[in-house]
Amino acid sequence: MRASEASECALACLVMVANHFGHDIDLNGMRQRFSLSLAGTTLRGLMDLAGRFGLATRALRADIDALPRLRTPAILHWNLDHFVVLSRMRRGRAVIHDPALGRRVLTVAEFSKHFTGVVLELAPTPDMMPVVAKAPTRLRDLWSRIDGFWPALAQVLALSVTLQAAVLAAPFYLQLSIDQAVATGDLDFLLVLALGFGGLVVLRVGIAALRSWTLQSIGFLMGFQIVGNLVHHLLRVKTEFFEKRHVGDILSRVDSVRPIQEALTQGVASTFIDGLMALAAAVILFLYSPPLATLVVVSVLLGLVFTYALYPSQRRHTEERIIAAAKAQTHLIESLRASTVVKLTGREAEREGLWRNRYAEVINASFAAGKLTIGMTAGQRLISGLQIVLVVYFAAKQIIAGNDFSVGMLFAFMSFRQTFTDRSLALVNQIVQFSYLHLHLDRLGDIVHAERDMPNVGAEVAEPVRGALATRRLSFRYGAGEPLILDGIDLEVPPGSFVAFTGPSGGGKSTLLKLLLGLYPPTSGDVLLDGTLGTPAIWPSWRKHIGVVAQDDQLLTGTLADNIAFFDPEIDMGRVHDAAKAAEVHRDIMRLPMQYLSPVGDMGSALSRGQRQRVLLARALYREPRILILDEGTANLDADTEAKIVELLSRLPITRIVVAHRPALLEAADTVYWVSDGTATLVRAGSRKPAIR
Repeated sequence: MRASEASECALACLVMVANHFGHDIDLNGMRQRFSLSLAGTTLRGLMDLAGRFGLATRALRADIDALPRLRTPAILHWNLDHFVVLSRMRRGRAVIHDPALGRRVLTVAEFSKHFTGVVLELAPTPDMMPVVAKAPTRLRDLWSRIDGFWPALAQVLALSVTLQAAVLAAPFYLQLSIDQAVATGDLDFLLVLALGFGGLVVLRVGIAALRSWTLQSIGFLMGFQIVGNLVHHLLRVKTEFFEKRHVGDILSRVDSVRPIQEALTQGVASTFIDGLMALAAAVILFLYSPPLATLVVVSVLLGLVFTYALYPSQRRHTEERIIAAAKAQTHLIESLRASTVVKLTGREAEREGLWRNRYAEVINASFAAGKLTIGMTAGQRLISGLQIVLVVYFAAKQIIAGNDFSVGMLFAFMSFRQTFTDRSLALVNQIVQFSYLHLHLDRLGDIVHAERDMPNVGAEVAEPVRGALATRRLSFRYGAGEPLILDGIDLEVPPGSFVAFTGPSGGGKSTLLKLLLGLYPPTSGDVLLDGTLGTPAIWPSWRKHIGVVAQDDQLLTGTLADNIAFFDPEIDMGRVHDAAKAAEVHRDIMRLPMQYLSPVGDMGSALSRGQRQRVLLARALYREPRILILDEGTANLDADTEAKIVELLSRLPITRIVVAHRPALLEAADTVYWVSDGTATLVRAGSRKPAIR
């Protein structure tokens, strides 16, 4: 059981143990039932979750010598920040199942480097009822409909059958040429054979080209729709999905579309044709000589058994390579994004070393898989080579004995033998590739089953929007069993008011803003929008009337005008200029060589922090919002520029909500709340200290 989130290793371990005791659950189903915080979970939280599945728990400290006497499977605390499942420990070796690395067999010395001494034993209670909580990913979850797919696939299969019929006819050319044309010296018959089978070659080439063109068209259509559906869904999932995952891992999961696309286009047709060809070739072989055909079939079956014996290890190494590649890609992306920090701290060598370590894991997994492939290929070639030796030996004996088996028949038989062997092995390899689809589907399932923060069809807010916000006993925690970040918050934000939240760092101010924006669902309580209950159906249309500058806002690749208008297809340059002037960034833009058409570097790296912040403010103002929300929106501005921005905010006839620590914004606000320890206390306007504590 592999974990997709860095914080869900405990959940993955519980799934493995629960399934061992009779439940039928997977991670996708568990995520829909429970949520964990970004910090993961504690042993106490894990015990609470186990109790919900009818599992009794016992936490204890144990040294390595006591582990063979434990009730297994047991959950172990690992590396001080991780959980694994111990399934067996005997004869100095421990078998563990790591949510990050899979099944591993460790020596006692290796085990002791990671084990912290904390163990959680689990056992089913008498009243345990098996729970079914599975959300498997199916192929039909990836696309809705592709026009013309089935007719095109039928066309491919028809072309393939015709093509393979031509392939099966080719060996007869050898037999007829040798046994009849050459034996009788009939040059006219030889010419007829050459012209006939030459025309057959031209037909084969034409059919093969048409088949390839059709397959390519289907593949491109399917790939475009599947990736398009994934991106469509990905842009609408809840914010917490991205907060718990690395971008490299998400990109790696999207890349799993490619092998699925290939399997559904080329793989389906190839499997059908390979099976049909192998069957047809086998029938023809038995018509030529049943004893020789039996020898060929038995040798091919030995090769198939050998291939399947190596398959589990091949699959494990393939999965390790995919996961290691995602980690290496994530590390490289982070290093490139933080290139300035890396240079300033002189950590180029350290970051390079860490990347090399991660990439070495990719190479090691690829090398291990490659060794198995080499062994598999060598075994198949050995069996095939010995098969040829034996077939030729016994066939030659039949020819010498004069048992109605000619030299031409031997040539034809060897050709059909090659066809049967090649197609049988190709069929097995294709079946193995199909078995890998479960691996790729499981990886895509993390995206496919991610919960959206908006329904497919939303509700429109009542016009005109006044911009009033309120909360009723609003509470929030990041995960089950975690402490409340906000506890019973009651707020009133009248239309057109200027409200500021202040307080210590980590007190919940930004979390409160995300709740007011519908990015997080409340644990309990409600958010009211112009007196209407904030629900997933109404948030998309409500956000159209909100301008936001968040702490982690970023600029995107494009021009400054594109970013201010946020790539509005019908950009209004007049509004762009007005928004930039209001945000005190117009003069800076006009000094640039290309002014508003100046390209923005990666995430705005070509601009200073203060300039980026003002461009982001201009982007929020371009929307002409009814509510403007700033999270530390003036933190990077100098005093004069901040004063101008504060003056602008004071004049705006809309609702303004800011998170601030600096006095200028707090003094300008009509109402100030001190947010700390899960509460929001009303204080005097502009004061940084609460009036009542």
